[in-house]
Amino acid sequence: MELKIEEIREDEKYLRLLITNIDDLWFLSNFIEKDDIVLGTTFRKSEDRSDSIRSKKGERIRIEVGIEVEDLEFQEFTDRLRIRGKIKIGPEEYIGHYQSLNFSPGDEIEIIKKEISKKMIEELERSEKRSSQALFISIDDESAILALLRDYGIQVLAEIRLSRQSKEMEGEETNYDEVIKKVLQYWNENIPIFVIGPGFFKENFIKRIEDQRIKKSIITLDTSYAGEKGIYEALRSGALEKIMKDFRVGEEVKLVSLFLEEIGKEGKYAYGIEETKKYAEMGAVDTLLILDTKIKDDDFRRVMNIVEENGGSVKIISSHHEYGKILKNFGGIGAILRYKV
Repeated sequence: MELKIEEIREDEKYLRLLITNIDDLWFLSNFIEKDDIVLGTTFRKSEDRSDSIRSKKGERIRIEVGIEVEDLEFQEFTDRLRIRGKIKIGPEEYIGHYQSLNFSPGDEIEIIKKEISKKMIEELERSEKRSSQALFISIDDESAILALLRDYGIQVLAEIRLSRQSKEMEGEETNYDEVIKKVLQYWNENIPIFVIGPGFFKENFIKRIEDQRIKKSIITLDTSYAGEKGIYEALRSGALEKIMKDFRVGEEVKLVSLFLEEIGKEGKYAYGIEETKKYAEMGAVDTLLILDTKIKDDDFRRVMNIVEENGGSVKIISSHHEYGKILKNFGGIGAILRYKV
């Protein structure tokens, strides 16, 4: 299940959402903007100096507040979204004080947007409908990596070293059973499993799996590399195209790869804010690629608007995977053009 829309009051620019997983946190880190109001619960020291509670001076009390967003951080490794700003709604004695609010999967979040548009509602509805995940096992003779495909990139769950049992049992790996235990920890019957890597190590591993439910969910793919590098190779390949159509990160990897191909053959491309803006104003941009860390910057937003006004598409690329890091090296913005300029 993905981000759940519990209530929208467009006239008040108010949203109440249920966060169901870490992908929702990443989505919200891009959806929530500076000067939006985020409502939440926190604990603060009592500042009341009345005689009735003087004896409890310094006691932490639970309060409901609304903070005006100044900055926020998606904390991938702690499954948390941290939002900071000044208190605008709440007990009078705390108004104007700085406060941080933390949100994790399972929490409700209430947002009052500074502006709300049809496009924002459509983005929310798309996020609510996305429910796909995939488990990757990237394996060779030395190690196995378990990784979950997320909207924002690849989340490595475990890396397990593989070692020989003995000369008499050469070819058998002592830690295959440990890999299988990890698979059972993260897998359910709705999640496909991609077993990838070079050589015959994939087949040796699959032979050790006794659970037929897992075996039925496995799709194998030869890659030149194991590890994370092998996973990105698999995502680039046409072999997974039909299966990967519902996965955001698969689309992002493919788009950045196409962008790099155009650069390699000196074809239809632009990068950097000034060059991309120039071609956007000419109506030459077919697909704009923009890093998630840039979408709140006014200059970048203007380019996004120009591209959309001229019938081009805008694709936000996560900064949390390797291909997002590649786009960052091009200034966080690039374009695949309609024609060579």
